[in-house]
Amino acid sequence: MKFNWGTGILIFLIVFLLACAVFIVFAFKQDVNLVHKDYYEKGVDYTEQMNVEARSARFINAIKVNSENDFLTLIIEDELASKIDSGNVLLFRPSNSKQDVSYTVKKAVREVNIPKKDLISGRYILKFFWYSEGLKYELDRPVNIQ
Repeated sequence: MKFNWGTGILIFLIVFLLACAVFIVFAFKQDVNLVHKDYYEKGVDYTEQMNVEARSARFINAIKVNSENDFLTLIIEDELASKIDSGNVLLFRPSNSKQDVSYTVKKAVREVNIPKKDLISGRYILKFFWYSEGLKYELDRPVNIQ
């Protein structure tokens, strides 16, 4: 068989299609971590989320995060702690949603201790949600765990 330009084009197309198929198989095997599983519902409730953030803005400095010992400690100022009816602390891991950690906050608690052994070293986003007099509040803060 003689090698001419037609044979070269055929070989190129076959190699190109095989490379595309390998890439498609590779892409389908990748794990996709979405920030939220329910994007549509989050989009519909975006106005409510803006209202929650506006209400929460005055409490931006009322929460301190301390990670010096074996615990990640969330310190809540007395003024805010006395207003909390119920709450939740979510440590959201942007790189892998399977490593998210959540803790419930009881009424009028001033300190939340989260054991570092439950956390993996790296970056988390601490989301503190609470309810006061039927209204929802939320604060976000980046946290690095060593």
